[in-house]
Amino acid sequence: MQLKVNEINFHPVLKDIENIFWFFLLSVRTLSDHDIQNLLVEKNNADATYAEFNNMLMKFKQMTNLKFEQRGNIESSSLNILAELVFFGKAMAILTFDYLSSSTYNAMINRDQEFQFLRFVRNGAAHHNSFNLKDEKGEWKIGENQLIEWGSKKINREADGKKVFNDSVNLIDIWLLAKHYSDKLTQIDNSKGKAAP
Repeated sequence: MQLKVNEINFHPVLKDIENIFWFFLLSVRTLSDHDIQNLLVEKNNADATYAEFNNMLMKFKQMTNLKFEQRGNIESSSLNILAELVFFGKAMAILTFDYLSSSTYNAMINRDQEFQFLRFVRNGAAHHNSFNLKDEKGEWKIGENQLIEWGSKKINREADGKKVFNDSVNLIDIWLLAKHYSDKLTQIDNSKGKAAP
């Protein structure tokens, strides 16, 4: 996916979602660079108040299995950030849904198919990363033949108990869904001739 960062500006209701996405990508990109790692260690060693940051860097290397490899003049890195992708995906799903639900736009969007899709993803993300399509009494929250769709993604009764992230959706999906709603809120504002809050 090619992103034109300078052309993306989320609606104020969802601005935190845009920012956390950039923060995550930039953090991983920065911390997986050998030169940056070395520079940080050097700077941390020069000032004792930053010494604990070296321990954080070591934890990052361990939890992501970060490895650096030199081949001639080219240096590369490899790391495993699957757990972090799942965590940030869940966090963004929960926050996106909650921000939209508590916004003044809720009544205009809460019946959308995409919003229902986000609701099920959010609930699964908040409950052990698995779809829970039954209520406390064991009654289905989704009709027998009901299909909740967003793009090529689908949720039906077969999803019950299955993993949400990264089996059904991923971090990029949630960011794109947040972008969809950011654009929709901007369209609502434009149709009313008002500036975004």
